[in-house]
Amino acid sequence: MAEDDILPRPIDQNTPTTSDVRIQQSWERCASAYNMDPAQGWIADVLSGAEFRQASGRSALLLKSAMGEMRRLFDLVQGMGLMVLLADPDATILARCADETHLSVCRRLHLRKGAIWHESAAGTNGVGTCVKEKCPIFLGQGEHWRFCFSLLASYAAPVFDAQGRVAGALNLAAFSGNTTKPYAALVMETLLQSGRRIEEQLFRAHYAGHKILTLGPAEGCSSPLVALNTDGEVTGATHSSRMLMGWTDDMIKDHPNLLTELESGTEISLQKAEESVVRSVLATSHGNVAATARSLGISRATLYRKMKALNIQ
Repeated sequence: MAEDDILPRPIDQNTPTTSDVRIQQSWERCASAYNMDPAQGWIADVLSGAEFRQASGRSALLLKSAMGEMRRLFDLVQGMGLMVLLADPDATILARCADETHLSVCRRLHLRKGAIWHESAAGTNGVGTCVKEKCPIFLGQGEHWRFCFSLLASYAAPVFDAQGRVAGALNLAAFSGNTTKPYAALVMETLLQSGRRIEEQLFRAHYAGHKILTLGPAEGCSSPLVALNTDGEVTGATHSSRMLMGWTDDMIKDHPNLLTELESGTEISLQKAEESVVRSVLATSHGNVAATARSLGISRATLYRKMKALNIQ
């Protein structure tokens, strides 16, 4: 990248020109915790062939679930000059979909398989900061920490595994940041939808044979899904469901009864979730009330009472 391509730093070089507190905190970490000079040249650490095979093996389920979605996403955004990256929980790039015209820039910026983009090494960046913060993030032109990434724009979203842990990050990167800025909200929502689809594939594959229910509409980077056994007990929950219900790994190991959990809450969101559960099981049981009651672990009289209260015909 030529010297005249580098954007000027703010007067206070440790304060990015953004209102996103997560980016501000990331810059603070780069300056104080990592002692990182933004003007210093950077060459990524790249895993050896054997190391990359090990990393890929650890993320085999993620790769299997994500590759089709990555190609679909790339077909949608290729015309906007965006490339698609998939990274593991250590911010190591596992896979890439990029236009051939961008390959030379990818080599120069180390956007390649096996390159480690952890925030402590690369500074504020989409993949590394997303994994660090465990939430979606958008970095516009000039918001990356290092000068050499000044023209990049990055959209990143975490992907959660079947236990609600960060399995990796899905990233859209543009080499001319301002070109996608007018469509940033649309690009981010498209990315989030792809991340949720990968999460759902991971969840359904892990809980094959279980009933999979949703607790409500998907928002953010995770869908509120739960897995139920034949007794209507919760055996698994996505990141979103865990946040909604306040479940921990130990609580899920005890197989809580979903309707009992929902009934104990008074929030409107939990009432909507209960309605969603009942409707989902009714649909799965093709409207058979007796079968639905058995699946939920309640009597038919209790189910009829709940259906009346929830205005379910």
